[in-house]
Amino acid sequence: MDREYLLKRQAFTSPSFEQRSQGAFRLTLVRKLALVTLAFLVLWSAHAGVGYFGRSQIASFSGLVNEAGKLRMHSQRIALLSIICGSGDLGERASGLSCVDAIEQSIDGYESSLQVLKTAPFSVLFKSDRQQIKANVEELQSAWVKYRAAAELVLDPLPAGGFSDQKQYFESNNERLLARAQTLTELLVASQRRAQSLQHKVLNALQFSGLLLLIGITFTGYRQGVRPLRNLALLARQFELGDYGWQLEYQAGDEIGELVEAFNKSNRRTRHLLDQLREEAEVARCAEIETDSILESAADGIIISSGDGNIVRMNREAERIFGYPREELLGRNIDELVPHRYRKAHRANHSHYISQPKARAMGGTIAALRKDGKEVPVEISLSPVSDSSQHRVIAVVRDATQRLKMEADRQRLLSILDATPDITAMFTKDRKLIYLNPAGRRLLRGIHTEDVANQKLDDLLTPASLRLIREQALPKALSDGLWSGELQLWSESAGEIPVLLLLIAHSSGDGNERHLSAIARNISERKRFEAELLQRATHDELTGLANRALFEDRLEQAIHQSQQNNLMVAVVFIDLDNFKLVNDTMGHAVGDILLREIGRRLEAHLRIHDTKARLGGDEFTVILDRLSKPEDAMTIVRNLGEALRQPILLMGREFTVTTSIGVSIYPFDGNDPETLLMHADTAMYQAKSAGRNRHCFFVPEMNIEVSERLNIENDLRHALAHDELRLHYQPVVDAKSKMIVGCEALLRWQHPKHGFMQPDRFIPIAEESDLIIDIGQWVLEQACQQARKWQDLGLMTGFVAVNVSARQLREPALTQTVQKALEISGLLPNKLELELTEGSVLQGTIIARRILDEIQGLGVRLVADDFGTGYSSLSFLKLFRFDKVKIDREFVRDMLSDQGDAAIVKATIAMAHAFGATAVGEGVETAAQAGVIHHCGCDQLQGYFFGRPMSVSDLQEFLHLGALE
Repeated sequence: MDREYLLKRQAFTSPSFEQRSQGAFRLTLVRKLALVTLAFLVLWSAHAGVGYFGRSQIASFSGLVNEAGKLRMHSQRIALLSIICGSGDLGERASGLSCVDAIEQSIDGYESSLQVLKTAPFSVLFKSDRQQIKANVEELQSAWVKYRAAAELVLDPLPAGGFSDQKQYFESNNERLLARAQTLTELLVASQRRAQSLQHKVLNALQFSGLLLLIGITFTGYRQGVRPLRNLALLARQFELGDYGWQLEYQAGDEIGELVEAFNKSNRRTRHLLDQLREEAEVARCAEIETDSILESAADGIIISSGDGNIVRMNREAERIFGYPREELLGRNIDELVPHRYRKAHRANHSHYISQPKARAMGGTIAALRKDGKEVPVEISLSPVSDSSQHRVIAVVRDATQRLKMEADRQRLLSILDATPDITAMFTKDRKLIYLNPAGRRLLRGIHTEDVANQKLDDLLTPASLRLIREQALPKALSDGLWSGELQLWSESAGEIPVLLLLIAHSSGDGNERHLSAIARNISERKRFEAELLQRATHDELTGLANRALFEDRLEQAIHQSQQNNLMVAVVFIDLDNFKLVNDTMGHAVGDILLREIGRRLEAHLRIHDTKARLGGDEFTVILDRLSKPEDAMTIVRNLGEALRQPILLMGREFTVTTSIGVSIYPFDGNDPETLLMHADTAMYQAKSAGRNRHCFFVPEMNIEVSERLNIENDLRHALAHDELRLHYQPVVDAKSKMIVGCEALLRWQHPKHGFMQPDRFIPIAEESDLIIDIGQWVLEQACQQARKWQDLGLMTGFVAVNVSARQLREPALTQTVQKALEISGLLPNKLELELTEGSVLQGTIIARRILDEIQGLGVRLVADDFGTGYSSLSFLKLFRFDKVKIDREFVRDMLSDQGDAAIVKATIAMAHAFGATAVGEGVETAAQAGVIHHCGCDQLQGYFFGRPMSVSDLQEFLHLGALE
């Protein structure tokens, strides 16, 4: 852009026009115009001269070409006349006198034209052309001399034979002479063309030079004239906008250069003046900002008013105090900040102050009026300011609200100190009391207000606390400013009083005098509460025995002491047998009574220094320390088992509670608490597995069983996700027709390493780890869906039976699980049977009965499985209305050889029929067993004799064969 090229927004320091012009030729606009005019005159003159010369050349050339043409014409005429004149007779010769005249005229004309050509300068032609033309003319002249001599003979009468020779000469040389004349003509034309071509080139060069000159003049005129003038216009517009920061770069010595230089000088001068004004304004602004900053940063409100009381200026704090934005107050009278009841007096005081102005310090508190109509207490100091033109008053206004509030707070604080139940005291570095609040005097008794100044802090402390104050508390407070801790005060009436003491060191204004304040809170109640909390944190709330945290701590201490004394420690893990049955049948309150009694017996029958603990539920642990040999632990554990087996009276009934006890010995069975406790737990589980009501000492082989159990549990958690569980089905037949009436779903586990695993190996682990909930739901859904498929295929229209564990019966959502399985499969509820063992139902009679009633309400049939193996079978049938009773296989197996088993089978069948239930015989393996049990009245049979548990495909093939038969 031109503006970017010519204008620079920077300081421009170029030499002035006068400096550039000194000692140099000034090329002004007039001189430039004269040079342009002269250049155009030279070009025009050259063009005119070349044109005139060209026209003259053309005229001269036309004459020469004409003369060359005449030569050709005269030579042809001479030849023709000579022939005509020489061919006639004598009479004709007489008339040939006219031919002679004609020939003479042609000869004269030829010579005249040849002379013109011979004398022509040919100066406008090229040198080579001139030489060639002159040579041609000379040849033509030489040939003409002979040709003319021959022509003149025609004029004299000659014999016929002589004329014949002349005729022959004419005929042979006439064409040659014509050719030379023609060649001369062509040479002249070619030479002329080359000369004209040069002339045209010269004219074109002159015209092109004129065009270049015109373009140069135009460009120079734009650069030296139009563009500077246009940029001058832009510069003028910048000036109009108040922007004087531009400079125009143009260094020509003409009048435009003078104008640009004048503009630049004016611009620099104006900018310099503006910079001076800006600096002065900036100084003034900085001074004003500094004044405003001081004014605005003042902690007090400042109001500047004129002599007549109108507000001229105010700061931010004044805005806050009076609640007005300054725009509203400026120009208004100061009376508007005074409450109405004081305005008359204020005007009188203001007039008096204006008449005798003097500085006045802040005095008492007066009321001021805020914008919202509220009054605010303020303190005011006045200072008069006068200059030659006006008088002003500076009022410094301090909001006294906070000070008054602090004063009120101080009074309230004193009241609080007097009323607070905490002991508050103030004393010197040498522990002389300065102040003691009423609470302290009441607590410590015998100290009265008038006696405080004569007391020392030492009289209020126990000897140990006094030593703590002297050696630690006072030095710490004096160095750091603060100390806190617990100590005991001494009271003649109450003795030692534990307190939480806070010491605060204070210094006087000069920093030399030091005193301390003390705040002491009676924490006797808190200490008692902490002791109670410690008891709760470390002891079981129900039995009062140690809890797990205290047990583990005591066990670490016992191990440490045994290491030092080379002794042994035994960890005893105790679990009550069938405690859940007590809770479920008699309630948790009775269970708590039983647990407390077990705790009491542990305290009574163990040594005082042995740690007795309850880990949770029905699990107890004991630490037997200071043992010399393992046999010492055996004796203690044996006696403890006997003591715990003693009958207990609960709710008017006598119960015998057995226990399973596991024992581990340090250092043989472990070197840390976790290992010892884990091994004792393992031994306890071994005692349970061995039949309960016994104790077992840990041996390393137990770890193998525990590890296997953990591996099975871990693998079982992934069995469902990895599709490792399978259902096998065992047919159930009608005892009379031997037709298949249903089947029982039996769970199998296709373990990736161990192959098919029987339920008795993993079902107990699933029940203990709660995995049985998900597995049971899967079994229900799979069995129902398979039964519905067989029904749709017409293979089996009977029932499918599914076993339910005790853990599932404690799950309130069992009913919803059964209902969901029926809905998903579309199986009719009466085609599903749930088999329950006596022990699983009786573990939680109330809950189990409610759940089973809900399931029977759905239409699902209930089956009593393994009937006769429990200890309360009759009550089992009485409490729960089962649809079927399955006789345990042990009785069926031996009924042919054992009359007792046969009697039990007959009685069971009779009882089932008496309760309206169907009797089913399990474990039928021979035809004889099938015949005898059918004869006893059994309704349905199940066993290897009719079919082993089979996979789905095998059972389908079995059912097809049965259908074909």
